[in-house]
Amino acid sequence: MASPTPPFVRSAIRPEVQALRALAVGAVVLHHGWPAVAPAGYMGVDVFFVVSGFLITGMLVREAEAEGRVSLTRFYLRRARRILPAAVAVLVVVSALTIAVVPMEEWRRWFRHIVASALYFENWQLAIDSQIPRRADLESTPVQHFWSLSVEEQFYLVWPLLVILAFALAMKLGRSGRALTVGILGAVTAASFAHSILLTAADANLAYFGTFARAWEFGAGALLALWLSRRQAAEAAPRPWTPQLRAAVSWAGLVAILVPIALFREPEVFPGFVVLAPVLGTVAVIWAGMPEPAWSPARLAAWRPVQWTGDVSYSLYLWHWPIFMFAPYLTGVPSPPWLMALLVALALAVSAGSKRWIEDPFRRARGRVLARPTLVLGGIATAVAVIVGAGVAMPGIAADERGRACEAPQR
Repeated sequence: MASPTPPFVRSAIRPEVQALRALAVGAVVLHHGWPAVAPAGYMGVDVFFVVSGFLITGMLVREAEAEGRVSLTRFYLRRARRILPAAVAVLVVVSALTIAVVPMEEWRRWFRHIVASALYFENWQLAIDSQIPRRADLESTPVQHFWSLSVEEQFYLVWPLLVILAFALAMKLGRSGRALTVGILGAVTAASFAHSILLTAADANLAYFGTFARAWEFGAGALLALWLSRRQAAEAAPRPWTPQLRAAVSWAGLVAILVPIALFREPEVFPGFVVLAPVLGTVAVIWAGMPEPAWSPARLAAWRPVQWTGDVSYSLYLWHWPIFMFAPYLTGVPSPPWLMALLVALALAVSAGSKRWIEDPFRRARGRVLARPTLVLGGIATAVAVIVGAGVAMPGIAADERGRACEAPQR
């Protein structure tokens, strides 16, 4: 007889989604710290993309059906509270450390990417520079991981408009808003997937960083959200899938994610068809939910350390790479494997603090100041302006200093 999964944690967020976030950020951190162990750990980003598409679309459709409209102002404010405070904090720290410890000749390149990250077009900056962020070396910058956040922000700008368009057309045509949304988002997803396949063959770097080449991954999560919400709406209908089948599907999904992360070693053909494995694997895990059989992955997913890691995954993703990148500048030597373990521990500690004292207060609007959107957004905009200003000014200052050094009389 199957025993139910113990409630190790209580969370308003689906436990399997938190577990997927933990897996995704773990893969990325492992790849950046020990690339030989997880040669394709960058596929963790694909897991994040599917999860984002699933959560955002579900939220938008529920609001549209409950209220007959989607408030773009409310949506963008929620996203700003969730994403910007911690990201801006990272960029401020990175800017300060760049000035403090990085040689001046690197400032122009580093600040170019810092500005691109602050304005959320780092993916296109990397595409232009043809840099591939899949190796932890000193030729990288401490903000190159912002490329995926840039893709997400660009997705957040466009996706709500598609949902609004679908529901507006449905009202005009007298049809189901959900059905029309599936049709529109399905068409966009299919077009994006075809574009990704063709672009990978022509220019894998551009396909890796390109927003539309990645949009289908969000679309896969979005279509799953629409399908699951349709099932939940039909509460009287019996659930046709047995717990044993869902447990098997959940394990299959995990295998589809983990095997390529551990074994894939041909980044020159990525994303292409290869990315289907982590994308469909993530869809399978979310679809399966938390199956009851004792042999299902649900017991592991509900484990408190896994849920905690999922909870801090955003901050961990933001902070780990700058910590890895600045360590050689601060210590004077490349980071050996044993030091990387200490840096991961430091990243976890910093991420926990970031989650508690930066993310949560802004997201939950604690206090009079944080509860006022104008003040919050104004403060964030000011910080971004300072970062951009520093990015424009510091390379010029460095160039002037080098010029004066060259003009100084030799003794």
